[in-house]
Amino acid sequence: MEEINQLVYLEAALKETLRLHPSVPIEPKHTLHDATLSDGTFIPAGSTVSLSNYGMARMSQVWGPDAEEFRPERWLDPTTGKLITVSAYKFSSFNAGPRLCLGKNLAMLEMKLVVVGLLSRFHLEVLNPESVTYDLSLTLPVKGSLNVTISRTSLPRVKLHRFAGLCEGYM
Repeated sequence: MEEINQLVYLEAALKETLRLHPSVPIEPKHTLHDATLSDGTFIPAGSTVSLSNYGMARMSQVWGPDAEEFRPERWLDPTTGKLITVSAYKFSSFNAGPRLCLGKNLAMLEMKLVVVGLLSRFHLEVLNPESVTYDLSLTLPVKGSLNVTISRTSLPRVKLHRFAGLCEGYM
C-alpha cells in the first residue's frame, strides 16, 4: 500500500481529471430552513441551490488564469513535490463538509490501482480528443462514442502490493 501512496503525480493527475471532468457536473441542494450566506444573500426554506462543479472547475477566480488547462502540477507543492491540500469546498468532486463522500479514499485507491494496472500493460490514445463532447445528465457521460487505440506496452509488469492481483481478471 505504501508504494501506491508514493505515486503523488498519479494522484495529482486523477484529481485534475476529476476537477475538469467531474462525475457529477451539477449538484442540487435543497434548503430545509431559511439561510443567509456570508455575503448577505438570503435563501428561503424549500429553495433549490445548484452547485456547478463543471463550471466552477473552469473559473479563473477559483483556479487561476489556466483554469481550463489540464495541469496536474497545480496539486503539487513546487518546492517539495508533495500533494497540496485543497479545500473540499473548492474541489468538490467528493462533496464537502458533513456530506463528504464516505467512499472518497476507497475511490481514489481504486482509481490508482486501475490506472497503474492499465498503463503498465497498455498504451492508450484517444483519437480526435478535441471532438469529445459530453451529454449533460446526472453524471457526465461522453456523447456518442469515445474512439481509443489500445496497444500492449513493453513496460515490465509492476506488482504494487499483495492485493494488486485483484485487478488481474480485468487487465
